[in-house]
This record gives sequence, C-alpha cells and structure tokens, in this order.
Amino acid sequence: MPSGHTPFAVFNRTANPLVGLLLRAPLGHRLASRRLALITVTGRKTGREHTFPVGYTQRGDTVRIVVGWPERKVWWRNLRGGEAPVRIRIQGRERTGHATAQGDPRSGVTVTVKLDPGSGG
Repeated sequence: MPSGHTPFAVFNRTANPLVGLLLRAPLGHRLASRRLALITVTGRKTGREHTFPVGYTQRGDTVRIVVGWPERKVWWRNLRGGEAPVRIRIQGRERTGHATAQGDPRSGVTVTVKLDPGSGG
C-alpha cells in the first residue's frame, strides 16, 4: 500500500459509498450483510453524521467492530469517553444503540455497540 494518507482517503471515498449502496439494496445486503454493516456516528465537534461500512461480529444485542488501520481512521474517536448514540444497519435492518471505543491506534481499537431493545426488530 502506498505510504501517506491521501491514497487511503481517495480509495475510501470511492469504495465506501459503493459498499453502502450494496448494503442498502434488498438483494445486495443478503450477499454482504453477514460480515458487513453500516455504522452512523455523530461528530463530537461538528455534530454532522457520518456513515461507514465496517466488519462486525454479533452476539445477542452486542456488536463488536474491530477497527482496521485505526491510525488512518478517525470516526471511532467520536466514540471514546463514554457511550455515544449510534445507528447501525445490520443484516438489512436499521438499529439504534450506544457505542464505546477502546484501545488506541498502536495496540488496536475495538468498538462495542450495545443495541437498544426493540430497535429495528
């Protein structure tokens, strides 16, 4: 992979919207949603919502996301310091929950989402 952040950012700005379309499509989500979800977080400083495709595992109402290349990504930083409200499109359903990020860019980052009961059915 080329060094620097620019090639990574350009790739993500191209690929992420395509993956998002796939996960929102009725047939597409069946192909990809067992391993991929869309998480929507709100920026602490800007208040703007940002949606990203993420790999996940789920056990009951707990979703675990291991952030790949956390040193190159910043979205997870909005989830540090307590539980933050998030939306997550998982297996074709929009759910709400509260997320926390643990770890750091050197040792790795894991985001844990506790899904709200009854959200998205």
